Amino acid sequence: MFSSRILLTLPAVLAGACLATQPALAQPAAPAPTPGRVPAGTGASPAPRPAVFQKWRRGVQAVTYDTRVVPLGATARVEFSSTGQNLWIRLEVTGLVPRRAYGAHVHVAECGPDPKAAGPHFQHRHDPAATKAKPSADPAYANPANEIWLDFTTNARGAATVSREQHWMFPDDQPPKSLILHAQTTRTGPGVAGTAGDRVGCLNLPFGYGSGR
Repeated sequence: MFSSRILLTLPAVLAGACLATQPALAQPAAPAPTPGRVPAGTGASPAPRPAVFQKWRRGVQAVTYDTRVVPLGATARVEFSSTGQNLWIRLEVTGLVPRRAYGAHVHVAECGPDPKAAGPHFQHRHDPAATKAKPSADPAYANPANEIWLDFTTNARGAATVSREQHWMFPDDQPPKSLILHAQTTRTGPGVAGTAGDRVGCLNLPFGYGSGR
């Protein structure tokens, strides 16, 4: 199972607030690892340099699909921490549109020239009814406990920070590959659960970035 902590940074504006509709997460028994460090025995990866949102081209780490919503030069950092049982995720963004709400989810595939290239949301328990053409929209599977939702609202400077805790780990052979920024916050109702409007930005995560898979 995934057990190392990885940092990723990109330019963008997010001023952190989880959606009020998202359930509060239980606090871990022990304090979550501090940025840049993980508990002894789990290992750590050094924080990469900030990545900047750019128009898509091969090798770009962060892509903007709509510069009105994710301006060129915005940045973001995604940090994963683990003790081997629970997973902590923290997203920081800067340079986005001030006082604007965004949806944000972890996806299964890498960014591409087409926003759809990132595929569906990463799910801990896969929805058996979901297909490539029709991703899961069942609240039993498309929910913030089974997926990673990092919705936020930016502050007056276009920045935000949001964090979550999941009580599961990524499988070693199928980690997520990207984080998608959406134009709207995430819906939760039957048939629309997990949807959040247009895909306006994409960040390749270190698990798959540059792997060619």
